[in-house]
Amino acid sequence: MSNPPLYLRPGRIGTVTTANRIVRAATSETMAAPGGEVLDSYVDLYRRLARGGAGLILTGHMYVDPRGQASRHQTGIHHDGVIPSLRRATRAVHEAGGTIFAQLGHCGSQTMMSSITPVAPSPVPNAMYAHQPEELSEAGIEALVLAFGDAAGRAREAGFDGVHIHGGNGYLISEFCSPHANTREDGWGGDAERRGRFFMEVYEAVRAAVGAGFPVTARLSVEDSVPGGLQREESLQRAKLLAERGIDGLETTFGVMRSYFENIRPYVAVGRRQAWRQVVAPRCWKPEGPEAYYRPFARDVRRAAGIPTILVGGVRTTGTMTDVLASGDADFVAMARPFIREPDLVRKLEAGRTGGVECVSCNMCLAHDGWDPLQCWRDTPANVIHHVRKRYWTNRRNPQ
Repeated sequence: MSNPPLYLRPGRIGTVTTANRIVRAATSETMAAPGGEVLDSYVDLYRRLARGGAGLILTGHMYVDPRGQASRHQTGIHHDGVIPSLRRATRAVHEAGGTIFAQLGHCGSQTMMSSITPVAPSPVPNAMYAHQPEELSEAGIEALVLAFGDAAGRAREAGFDGVHIHGGNGYLISEFCSPHANTREDGWGGDAERRGRFFMEVYEAVRAAVGAGFPVTARLSVEDSVPGGLQREESLQRAKLLAERGIDGLETTFGVMRSYFENIRPYVAVGRRQAWRQVVAPRCWKPEGPEAYYRPFARDVRRAAGIPTILVGGVRTTGTMTDVLASGDADFVAMARPFIREPDLVRKLEAGRTGGVECVSCNMCLAHDGWDPLQCWRDTPANVIHHVRKRYWTNRRNPQ
């Protein structure tokens, strides 16, 4: 292609040059053994995504500590025993010509694991699940900072091309950043600087573990959706501090939320009627929403921090991809659900396809978390979808 569209032109994050500016955004895989080691299905998933042409692949978040596990069958990176299985996955991606970053995280109080007593900066009931977490001691906080650093070292040893720190969506780092979830008055809370200290020290531990030339990026909470939560101006200052310390890129998102649907919005750019014709969908979900719903977040962070920024959240058409990149609001566009439906989406775009993706944002793929391997349910018989949906809502009300 002599003059490819902007989204198919090379991009750069730190020392890594990507084949294009389309990122496969992270989503949970539910493809790990009880000890966190990945299964063959995980290796096959990332091999397909690499063959499908995504410029950069971000993994689902891997827990860095046993009490940081968000759901059953989640990938772990909390001990050295997981390295060989992860190395199989990175080898498969590289053989297919792909680039992959390991996303590191800790669920904090936002977990579906009833076997875990969740921890958080403060004993504030979780906004989504109403769990009552244990308040972390200072020693516990410092241990988790080290756990992130150790996990980053394992990621590099396993062959990942970079590390992506999960600092959003209601998990532990975003809880520390949030005045709603963090009510401490010690060195780890009480004002914006101290609320951001955990994020900064996690970044420094990760950087120390992987070295100066190894790409480190992060998912950044820009605002909370709960009353008394994180405000954008505080996050923009945090983004500037991370940039000054050498982080290579930021992906923008919500922080503490009351529902997954505030972040993973249904029927994006499609409409309820069209989605209803194509998949059985519960009537209680909200109507369709606009594309690129985090674009204001990405634009403001890009201007504040001056480093590569990834826009995720409802990117669904090639026109929007072009407009976002041409405007300078972001340097990369990321999609999660469309790649579940079409792992080879980028190859189709390279062949000249334009317009919208096949994904209708019905959100049935959310039902897999903690139960089944990641998949698109759109072509599944209605009776099976009914069973999956019922199990999904039961699990959300009564986490296992």
